Amino acid sequence: MQIVSHVISEQLTPDSTVTDFCRLTAEAVSSYYPQKPVKADNNLMAASAVVLNVRKREVWFVGDCLCLIDGILYEYPKPEEKINAQKRSDYIHELLKEGRATVEGLRIKDVGRDCIKNELRSCCERQNRDYAVINGMDIPENLIHVISVADAKEIVLASDGYPVLKRTLAESERELERIINNDPLCINLYKATKGVMQGYKSFDDRTYIRIENFISPNICSENIKNLSCILIRD
Repeated sequence: MQIVSHVISEQLTPDSTVTDFCRLTAEAVSSYYPQKPVKADNNLMAASAVVLNVRKREVWFVGDCLCLIDGILYEYPKPEEKINAQKRSDYIHELLKEGRATVEGLRIKDVGRDCIKNELRSCCERQNRDYAVINGMDIPENLIHVISVADAKEIVLASDGYPVLKRTLAESERELERIINNDPLCINLYKATKGVMQGYKSFDDRTYIRIENFISPNICSENIKNLSCILIRD
């Protein structure tokens, strides 16, 4: 996250393209390894990002972050994410039904996640082959998503720690709280590959920003026209 943030603040310009962003972040992360990574695995650093380039009126997706553009949700989850979440949910339901586990115990040791660890490992090994991620390897352009926001009035950028993304932070937090309070294992209301562990506030990290009146001419005034907003998650 810090590496990518440094690239944004020190190397990108308002005229940079998404290709520039992917190349520079890949090179920056790669430089932290003794040798350039040649294949993806669980030992590589990795981050996803959604970037708003104000000058170009574009939103760039590298990985599984979220975006609301005038109320329309854009998301690009990892391959088989729903399948793996369902498998974990089914396994935990079976344990609970047979009395072989408790909700409290599963919040200490998530054996449901253990049962899909091979699938999760396989998914990591397909980074920048089946889906985009910033991990030091080259990022194929066909895996990057670019959305035009030329006519957008309101834009929300967020990490995927929000099961239900709303147009305000308060609404998004309320939905998250409702799900956590009623489904802390994340196996019913929101099926995920992990739940809320004991002592944690949520099942995943979360970041949220809303840009209002984006279509306004003032958004491109001299004092802020070079602004780019980025959300990065580990």
